[in-house]
Amino acid sequence: MYLDDLLLVADELARAGWAEANAGNVSVRLPDEALAELPLGPGGPWTPLARPVPELAGEHMLVTARGCQMRLVSRRPQRDCGVLELSGDGAAWRVRWGLEGTTPTSELPSHLLSHAVRKARSGGAERVILHTHPPALIALCHVRAWDTRSLNQLLWSLHPEGVCLFPGALAYLPFAIPGSVEIAEQTCAAFAEHAMVLWEYHGVFASAPTADAAFGMVQAAEKAAVIYRDACAMGGVRRGLSPAQIRQVAASLGITPAPGILGEEDGSHAV
Repeated sequence: MYLDDLLLVADELARAGWAEANAGNVSVRLPDEALAELPLGPGGPWTPLARPVPELAGEHMLVTARGCQMRLVSRRPQRDCGVLELSGDGAAWRVRWGLEGTTPTSELPSHLLSHAVRKARSGGAERVILHTHPPALIALCHVRAWDTRSLNQLLWSLHPEGVCLFPGALAYLPFAIPGSVEIAEQTCAAFAEHAMVLWEYHGVFASAPTADAAFGMVQAAEKAAVIYRDACAMGGVRRGLSPAQIRQVAASLGITPAPGILGEEDGSHAV
């Protein structure tokens, strides 16, 4: 089930144009019952982690491979995916299945640290971390300087589905080197409050219970950014959902928007 879901989402990422060349990666924190779905081997040599993750000690992670292409993952899953076992102290990993002739994603530190945070934050419900490159959201980074509040004021004002599908808001992080411990730590800090993060000029990290749910969150945020782009092409954004209207949409569905995003109910919205 979990492998099938990952393969389906990999195909969707490629079709959406969010995974150019070898861009993007996915990881899944597997429940014990899912381990029977895969022919796990005894495990290879242990590889130490630059930063131990004791919160994930003994867990098994399904991950995409370093340098894999999302459009090909479903055709050769044993090469482009693999199951990692974390050691009893969370300080090392070894391959139990797959990753034939390759290694885990270069973003593994960000994935593992993020899983630890979201596991605690969601009470264990969130199991998937998805990283991808949606072009309209990345383009927003080149338009003006943002912070989490101003970015979400804009995105939520453009379409009612925004606050419905990512009510926890999209955290905005300033540029840092991809794959670095620095960006992993920044992402973890953001994931303590939000289930989705935009790396400036780079792409999105999203956490959810399933791969499909993570994809849907990113899709909703990207749709709002596309609407902004199209509105600008039509002469500019001159009106949109007010904070009061956004609150009304959320209340109608029993949703509580992330605190600190919406300002006074004065009818204004960020542009």
